[in-house]
Amino acid sequence: MPRPTPAERFAAFVDTDGPMPLIRGVQGQCHIWTGSTDPDGYARFWLNGRNRRAYHFAFEQAHGPVPDGHDVDHHCRNRRCVNPAHLRALTHRANVLASSNIAAYRAAQTHCHRGHPFNAENTRRRKNGTRACRACDRDRRNAPTPNTLERAA
Repeated sequence: MPRPTPAERFAAFVDTDGPMPLIRGVQGQCHIWTGSTDPDGYARFWLNGRNRRAYHFAFEQAHGPVPDGHDVDHHCRNRRCVNPAHLRALTHRANVLASSNIAAYRAAQTHCHRGHPFNAENTRRRKNGTRACRACDRDRRNAPTPNTLERAA
């Protein structure tokens, strides 16, 4: 009996009758990986002596190699999905911003928590790359301290 090809082995772990994604613009059902997953829930596939992410294999089979500097993104937001129609190549930054994590949430903010705009004049970058509001910094510096309030009374 001949040994199965990687594509045949891969297909044996795919359930094409998965759920419909709730994300707008994603067509068709998710193809759910029934094989092993890593601790983060991403599908894993043994190929050429390496444990690879299964959705990378699915993407490469349908679209060719992942472009340099790009990640494979699950447009459907399902980590176990290997449907090539739900996978797309994005830059790492675009992939993070397409997510629903705290980095994406903060990057989408147009104003600070006190309502000042995040624009070129009012925004400074901290050493760690996050944004800070200049108006809030100024208000904090000029705010009276408890000692100055006691002396004024």
